[in-house]
Amino acid sequence: MQILKKLNYIFEKKQKIQLLILFFVILIGTALELMGVTIILPFINGIMDPEYVYQTDYLIAINNIFHFKDYNQFMAFLGIAIIIVYIVKNVYISVMYYQQYRFTFNNQRKMAYRMLDCYMRQPYYFHRTHNSSELIRNVNSDTVMMFHAILAVLQLLTEVLVCIVLGAFLFIMDKSITIGICVFLGGFAVVFAKGFKRYLENIGQKDRKYNAEIVKWLQQSFGGIKETKVSGREEFFLNQFDHNYGIFAECERKYRFMQVAPRPIMEAVCIGGLMLVVVLKLLNGTTSEYFVTTISVFAIAAFRVLPSFNRITNYLSVIMFNYPALDAVYQDLKEIEALQATYKVEDYDVTPLKLNEAIRVKDMTFVYPDGDLAVLEHINLTISRKQSVAFIGPSGAGKTTLADIILGALEPTSGTVYADEKDIFQNMTSWHKSLGYIPQSIYLMDDTVKNNVAFGIPVEEIDDAKLWKALEQAQLKEFIQSLDKGLETLIGESGVRLSGGQRQRIGIARALYNDPEVLVLDEATSALDSETETAVMEAIEALSGNKTLIIIAHRISTIQNCDIVYEVKEGKVVEAKKPKA
Repeated sequence: MQILKKLNYIFEKKQKIQLLILFFVILIGTALELMGVTIILPFINGIMDPEYVYQTDYLIAINNIFHFKDYNQFMAFLGIAIIIVYIVKNVYISVMYYQQYRFTFNNQRKMAYRMLDCYMRQPYYFHRTHNSSELIRNVNSDTVMMFHAILAVLQLLTEVLVCIVLGAFLFIMDKSITIGICVFLGGFAVVFAKGFKRYLENIGQKDRKYNAEIVKWLQQSFGGIKETKVSGREEFFLNQFDHNYGIFAECERKYRFMQVAPRPIMEAVCIGGLMLVVVLKLLNGTTSEYFVTTISVFAIAAFRVLPSFNRITNYLSVIMFNYPALDAVYQDLKEIEALQATYKVEDYDVTPLKLNEAIRVKDMTFVYPDGDLAVLEHINLTISRKQSVAFIGPSGAGKTTLADIILGALEPTSGTVYADEKDIFQNMTSWHKSLGYIPQSIYLMDDTVKNNVAFGIPVEEIDDAKLWKALEQAQLKEFIQSLDKGLETLIGESGVRLSGGQRQRIGIARALYNDPEVLVLDEATSALDSETETAVMEAIEALSGNKTLIIIAHRISTIQNCDIVYEVKEGKVVEAKKPKA
């Protein structure tokens, strides 16, 4: 089966061992289910015929062990034995289901973490080509759906084994009745599985698609809420959300209906099949007395088997509906494995890469994987230590691409970048420890000033001295000290409680927290007004001569104090004249 092949790839060795243990736990539970049915038979026979307990070998052996005084004591013993068996059986079954849920949800958490870990560690280009709403759906929804399918497989196995052993027992009791019922129920299960497989997989695929669309429109609704409110476009976003949620809800409705629809049909088939076989046997001359014990046992077995058959069809629908999510996780992990196979071995030394002389770009060419033309071609460039360098040029010329390559966010198609004599792509972790990056749009968490400056560092590891030094260098120290809660001030989602200049200074302080060797500014002030830009640039220029500065900018005012200006144009980088103030 495809599902087992994919699970074999997705699961690690430890998870496979846990599954094997669960299989044996299910086998024991199946044996207890059989015992729960078979132990009723001697009790019924003993009530109907007292001599039965003295004529059956295993009952005689029990009587010889315990030396019961009379028939009533023996029957009381059998009754107590039934109570004990059912208590033990149901306690065990409860524990078995607990173990199934424990395996499922523990590993669901691990799988969600594994997926997020895989995505987070992909190169920057991976995230340029994958929609964030789909990645969120894959981590948050696909893993849930996948483990719904896995849990359904485990529970399906449980119910199938119960049906098999009870079916074998009933077959011994009466072959024709058992065969008749199995033909009716088995035929129904096969027709259901074959007939609705593609239908359920299709609505499962649509369910995944529109789940991602819901996340996307939620992100877009809240992401631009200020512009939406000002332009009065709320209705557009509400309609888009409602349209996509409507299709998602329709898929869920069809799926839930397919889970419950087989039950009444299954009951009718089961009871109808049983009665039809009984009628045929009566017409064939079988005495009614024969059916008293047989029908009693079948009734007890049906009490357990019929719900099992109902659950089997339910689990089949769960597996078929959620299979696209399992397949998506499988395909994602395969794709990520293929990407990882192309990575260079990375140096995981956590010591920052010391820059003593210069950054050297040597014969570097870059072509986007989905592009045909080189964005940058045979670039040779040297940026001396503590020099301030500006990159200018028209939009789309490759300025940000060049900066991203120096940052190590993108890997060149050919050539490389050296920090002194070390290839940064062979020492990526160490190189990143030496970098500070200030983008045009600063990402701010809905958290405190402290946690936004010390971005991604656990609270207990934050160095307050480094924090205040970074804020002072960003010329934000006095403002933070003037706040009632200081560093613990909540700045709101995307820093809505701060001005544009203050948000940018938070970004500068964040970049300076680890006292980096190199500071890269990508259009860091282009979104600010002239007055605010001047104030922010004062903070940046105060670092000139102390750090290596790489500045991408359009405005002349931003780069007039740089040591060297390079123009990026038509895939080339050439030194340009410094603009006059």
